[in-house]
Amino acid sequence: MFERNIYDYYQLYCEERFMLGDFEGFEAKQEYYVFVPIQFTAGQTIQDMVLMSEHLKTNGEQSIAEVIPTIRNQSIALVDGVEGFLFKLPSGQNEWRGEGEGIGRTLAFFHHKGSRIQSVRHSTTNYYGHWKLIWEKRLTQLEQWYQRMLQQLPQTEVDEAFVMSFPYYMGLTENAIQYVADSDIDEPYRANEQPVICHNSFRENSWLSSPNTPDSLIKLPSNFIIDHPSRDVAEWIRSEFHGEEFSEENIVSFIYDYESVTPLSSYAWRMIYARLLFPLNYFETLENYYGTQLKEERMYYGETFFNLIDREQRNQKFLTEFYDLMENSQMVARVPRVDWLHYL
Repeated sequence: MFERNIYDYYQLYCEERFMLGDFEGFEAKQEYYVFVPIQFTAGQTIQDMVLMSEHLKTNGEQSIAEVIPTIRNQSIALVDGVEGFLFKLPSGQNEWRGEGEGIGRTLAFFHHKGSRIQSVRHSTTNYYGHWKLIWEKRLTQLEQWYQRMLQQLPQTEVDEAFVMSFPYYMGLTENAIQYVADSDIDEPYRANEQPVICHNSFRENSWLSSPNTPDSLIKLPSNFIIDHPSRDVAEWIRSEFHGEEFSEENIVSFIYDYESVTPLSSYAWRMIYARLLFPLNYFETLENYYGTQLKEERMYYGETFFNLIDREQRNQKFLTEFYDLMENSQMVARVPRVDWLHYL
């Protein structure tokens, strides 16, 4: 069905199929393509993707996949029962990770190329300066679910764990929100900060490798948004921390590589810590659990939720010791700590 749908929408024959990270890919006419379901995008329009891609290319970033419209000039196609975008991978000489080149250094150069973006043209993908409002809305929604659950009484073990854990995570979220608010007031050089093109959720596997160039670093516009560069730094750290091969040395090395290109300001460090305080995984897991009707998905997200709860003490320890870990960074000493974490 995949191959038939691709031909019907794009007039392309799938000569060879492959997996590229989480996505289905194929070769057609000596070009490589990848299909990205909408659930893996940041909600951008095709116009947003094109504008951000053009800005990056103008500033020297060539390793960007090109979004392909259907033969009827539509943005989205229904392939194998899933709506999504088709991207053509760049060919020829593209950016790749050299031997010993850290992802932090490459990310810093990417942010530099994505700077001076006219964010007013991207209202649907501009998150710069909006963290506090977005987090408040998500917290309000979850609190409504919590109150409803108290009235109806929990029906499942996940319901019970949600009711028991929510007050703590609400406190953590309120601290993250207040941390952002205080930073916007206290930082004297806040006005010097600028938005850049970054990623909705940046992690080690956000950039793809072309099938014929294993060391290439291809960026998908479906993950592009506009925000403060600290977002990418924090989300990479979060992903690393929750990964199976977590090591403090990897995080220290990542920060060192990034700062070898662009030193992080005290405001950037505040934003990094605020994002790490915000329990994103808790919100996403519950939103996914209560948002699906499929039994298999509910089982998966339920198990993920229990694992998350079990690891929270480890997360507390990491947040408490984070600035000690980053002590070699010049501006970290100026960033206030959250005292109550030390007493848990």
